[in-house]
Amino acid sequence: MARTIGLFLVFLFSTGTLSAQPTEELKRQLDETREQIKKQQEIIEGQKVKIEALEKALRERIPPEMVELELLQRESIERGKKVYSSKGCIECHGEEGQGGKGPALKGVTLKYGEEFLVLSVTNSAISHGPKPLMPAFTELQADEVRDVINFLATFVPGRENQERIERGKRLWNKLGCLQCHGLKGEGGVTGPALIGITKKYKYDWVRICITTPAVHHGRKTEMPAFSEVPFMDVEAVIDFMNTF
Repeated sequence: MARTIGLFLVFLFSTGTLSAQPTEELKRQLDETREQIKKQQEIIEGQKVKIEALEKALRERIPPEMVELELLQRESIERGKKVYSSKGCIECHGEEGQGGKGPALKGVTLKYGEEFLVLSVTNSAISHGPKPLMPAFTELQADEVRDVINFLATFVPGRENQERIERGKRLWNKLGCLQCHGLKGEGGVTGPALIGITKKYKYDWVRICITTPAVHHGRKTEMPAFSEVPFMDVEAVIDFMNTF
């Protein structure tokens, strides 16, 4: 009797040990299958986009090369969206570029030139100053950075953040800009008028005029260099200038 019970316990133990292995294998297979389905769904979605583009081309008689360019742009945007998400950009700039810990990115590709944006992503110390909050993503390849910038271009610019404009106005007064350029950029005795300057030049050009004016205006410029002003404060000032 005792021998029978012992054999039964051994059977139960061995069965439990063996059944655990198939369970882990099934979980692995399940995860792999889910990943394969996810990839297939992405391929299907990509094909749907291509079909829609081709149908539109037929209806509107768009040249095939234009359709190809549009499809390549869409693919680039999708890749850029994935990089934006995987690198944690959402945490600082928001899912739709609305801003957070970092500045809002709505309309950023209209404000800044491509060279500045590339540096902002890969070498922020050059574009944002020696102590940038923005990390430098030096590991990104050139095509990945281009994809990210193409994705940023989808952030539709809306009305400027009023709170940031008000902060820019306070800084405009605090830094003494009004003494040379007037209360609303109308100009003064020593400084030129700045009305419409942000429509004429991109933010990166204007920013250099504020932080290192000698680059644009020569060494003997009367414009002081506000090189110690934080990046987001400079942008707030330019946002205020954008209201001129």
